[in-house]
Amino acid sequence: MKRIGIRLPNPIGDVVAATPLLRLIRQRNPDSRIAIIGSSKACEVLAGLDTYDEVEVLKTRALHGLSSFHHQARQLKRLVLDQIYLLPNSASSAWAATLAGIPHRIGRRAWGRSVFLTERLPRVREAMAMTRIYSEFVGESMPPPLELEVGPRGQRLAQETLAALAENGYHPPFLGVAPGAAFGSSKVYPAKLMSEAVRRAHQATGLQPLYFGAPEEAPLIRRVKAGYPAPFMHSSLAEMKALLQECKVLLTMDSGARHLAAALKVPQVVIYGSTNPEWTTFEQELTVSLRREDVDCSPCHRKTCPIDHRCMTRITPGEVADATETAVQKGSILSFE
Repeated sequence: MKRIGIRLPNPIGDVVAATPLLRLIRQRNPDSRIAIIGSSKACEVLAGLDTYDEVEVLKTRALHGLSSFHHQARQLKRLVLDQIYLLPNSASSAWAATLAGIPHRIGRRAWGRSVFLTERLPRVREAMAMTRIYSEFVGESMPPPLELEVGPRGQRLAQETLAALAENGYHPPFLGVAPGAAFGSSKVYPAKLMSEAVRRAHQATGLQPLYFGAPEEAPLIRRVKAGYPAPFMHSSLAEMKALLQECKVLLTMDSGARHLAAALKVPQVVIYGSTNPEWTTFEQELTVSLRREDVDCSPCHRKTCPIDHRCMTRITPGEVADATETAVQKGSILSFE
């Protein structure tokens, strides 16, 4: 039996964007043993899919630090793989696969890693959808849809949370709000504007808001909540997937939350600032994008804005609320069809 490894990317949004590749690999290798390899969060978000057989969660020391590739190589070696798809563009991931003795190593050309690859895909020279970038690993330019599953654990946790929310007068369907972005503050719509946008979106749609975010995003969400109070759900990824299905729309940045919602067929309003929307031009049927086209410094792809954050501040809360109403209508039309 052929043993195939897939080294997952690190950002959660990219992990979701890689699900079409997992489906293609499974379809083309029905009798092979497929292992996904990545951080605990990366593996958790893919829980429940039938596109892999094994999970190898990389330890913290295999992900960070000067000697991370040595620790990663030890874990990879135990899997006894015949080939591996290296989705991160890092030199360390390719080096670790080589040290692990994996005979066939597939990845994109990049500085410091090409020598460690046995099959080299060309560099990505221009912005294109991440789903296509990953699907090209198997020669496919028209990837299948994103996919995620909500497992029993996530459903149980979500039901407990929904019961607690109901006791305090909060009932689905919700207006999900994910105001954070791991990339940096340049991707984040200012808290004061977001509070006003949530207030207006609530009035326009009648949906009760529910804030989502990681622990490190708590200070930002507290500032947003100060302007417009609503519950803040610091959930595991398993629970978040289930709770997103209770949302009629998700108001979000260009972040992993958007990709989760898209895979779960939840309408999204995505506010773009410093990043190029061309990287996420997939699963657009339920997406309403907001971006200031007249800002000549965007996309800059800086983590923090060195000037006045005009790419975000020139998007008004009224525009965000209108977009939210449009996204809800999109979802209603699709459900009717």
